[in-house]
Amino acid sequence: MSRVLKYPVVNTDITFNELPDKMAYAIELGACKQHCVGCHSPELQKEDVSLTSLLDILEGAQDAIDAGANSIVVMGGTNNKHITEESLIALLQDLSDIAPTGLYSGSEDEERDKMIALEGHCVWLKTGPYVDTLGGLESPRTNQRFYRITSTYRIDAQDNLVDVRPCFLDETHKFWKRVENVT
Repeated sequence: MSRVLKYPVVNTDITFNELPDKMAYAIELGACKQHCVGCHSPELQKEDVSLTSLLDILEGAQDAIDAGANSIVVMGGTNNKHITEESLIALLQDLSDIAPTGLYSGSEDEERDKMIALEGHCVWLKTGPYVDTLGGLESPRTNQRFYRITSTYRIDAQDNLVDVRPCFLDETHKFWKRVENVT
């Protein structure tokens, strides 16, 4: 008998702010254990969140895509009670079968975030905890990074594919507003 996967979904919405040039279906996961000072979404820290089945999440995502969204972003999951690394990867993989998917993580472990994003078949990754004095993605001083994930290919002299490697293109600058005299 297989285990039914459930996730602490606090909110879903359509957003134009999280993925550059995309109308994304955002899934906000609760029970966050990161507790960043100045967190922009403190409601995601509440631990008494009802759990939503994977099937219900996938149905909501498909409905949003059918209604016009062209991407999905999962906000949280790398530092949450109720979510294992394996269950987060399963969620991302299933969502990426519906539409291009991104992961927003507040984790301090960028390498782990990159591994989860790759195994989850993500196209985008935001990684790094919110540091109040540095600001979020919209600040040129931010410690957070936003990557578009692509691949590099190496071909031999006979045009045979020899090597494929993931490539994380830093697109954090796409969130910066025109700022003058940044020190």
